[in-house]
Amino acid sequence: MQNQRKEFGYLSSSILTSVFRGILVGLFSGFTVSLFRYLITIIFEQFQKGFILAHNLPWILIIILLIYLIFSLIIGRLIVSESDIKGSGIPQVEAELKGLMSQNWWSILWKKFLAGVLGISSGLVLGREGPSIQVGAVSGKGLARYLKLSKLEERTLIASGAAAGVSAAFNAPIAGLLFVVEEVYHHFSSRVWITALSASLTANLISLRVFGQTPVLAMPDNLPTPRLSTYIIFVLMGLLLGLLAYHYEWLVLRMGHYYSRLGKIFHLQPQYYSIIAFVLIMPLGYLAPQLLGGGNAFVRSLSSLQAPVLYFLAFFLLRYFYSMMSYGSGLPGGIFLPILTLGACLGAFFGSVFLHLGWISQNEFPIFIILGMSAYFGAISKAPLTAMILVCEMVGDLHHLMALGTTTLLAYIVMDLLGGAPVYEAMLENLLEGDQPHEDDSPLTWIEVPVSEKIAGKSVYQLELPKDVLITSQRENGKSHIVSGGTKLILGNAINVVLPEDKIDQVRHLLLD
Repeated sequence: MQNQRKEFGYLSSSILTSVFRGILVGLFSGFTVSLFRYLITIIFEQFQKGFILAHNLPWILIIILLIYLIFSLIIGRLIVSESDIKGSGIPQVEAELKGLMSQNWWSILWKKFLAGVLGISSGLVLGREGPSIQVGAVSGKGLARYLKLSKLEERTLIASGAAAGVSAAFNAPIAGLLFVVEEVYHHFSSRVWITALSASLTANLISLRVFGQTPVLAMPDNLPTPRLSTYIIFVLMGLLLGLLAYHYEWLVLRMGHYYSRLGKIFHLQPQYYSIIAFVLIMPLGYLAPQLLGGGNAFVRSLSSLQAPVLYFLAFFLLRYFYSMMSYGSGLPGGIFLPILTLGACLGAFFGSVFLHLGWISQNEFPIFIILGMSAYFGAISKAPLTAMILVCEMVGDLHHLMALGTTTLLAYIVMDLLGGAPVYEAMLENLLEGDQPHEDDSPLTWIEVPVSEKIAGKSVYQLELPKDVLITSQRENGKSHIVSGGTKLILGNAINVVLPEDKIDQVRHLLLD
């Protein structure tokens, strides 16, 4: 009986327990992701130096190509042994939190770490953030298994590990929390946000200790406050960025099919599609090594770069092509930072156009880079609040929230009107296509759901829930009360729901949306 009570959550955890567990997750995830980030940075710098030296010593290109082939073979073997390390990793984390997948935490932890370091440090246009989120999430799951926690508590630590991954990758603890609530976990439970915030802050402290306190995408100091007359420009820019964001999502979701055709032409197995990406990246590395990688150093350089308008457009087109080519190969790497970099290029392009037209001054130019990142990422991810706070934390400036909100909201609206889905949810649908678990095979678990305005004031019997879903208790002011069919649901309380794991997402939509 006691084991059943623990499994279905009747033994509640205090706030201090949640904070303590969050700190443990933050320590584990923060250290792992910081090491991941450090190794990628060191190895990537060597590849950049190699491409620069190749102008005088062409034989270095042969060495780089051989290293790429070795990397491809190692990563291919790792993917064959653990298919869930492919790509960003964020869809896999979402699938686990929805009860649609159960990741082997230790296998993914070390294999994603190794494969991610090799693939991302090579100079391909991949981000470290998606893998950091998955590494953080499985770190949280491993800790939950070690502490022998219930399924609900395990999911809380997985979500908290994901937040810690964002925080350590970007030095953005608040954005880490918002990303989990807005994009990954999809509801604001006090248990989740307290644990996730504790993990995020702890991971950020470790990251700051390793990499220093300079913002990841630091912009020039004392940027001016945008003039009200420029907001018409921001409106136009937001509309255009929304259109371009839709095109990005449309194409990135189809890159796997295009690689499948290339694989047939070159007789390559899917785990070795990366050979194509490695070969194609070499001309870019030789001709423009500054455009390699996720793009954080390149974004920092944009604000001081005085170049013709078409240069910024060329930067965008090159990064766009190589971003698609890199991610479509299936390598363990993300699109998080590459999307931000593309947004920065577009912002710089628009800013340069308006600068040449005389509509803005030179010291206002960097503002457009910031707006481009937020609006482009906010539209593609359909997580505008996360995008705004993330960019503010990454550039170290909170003075442009009004302009960020205007541009990001308009880009988001355009994306929504065009029917664009949140990119990570769309990737999850592709991932699970034809691989949904059967209802009868799904084990029971339980979740905690806040009482939303949609169901507040209703009695339990009035909720149209599937027959195998049961509301067991309602928590008010920290105390749980067993419910019956006639129990009224009170706004702001939380309810405990017992259900099959594969119906977690369905029930959340029924109760929250």
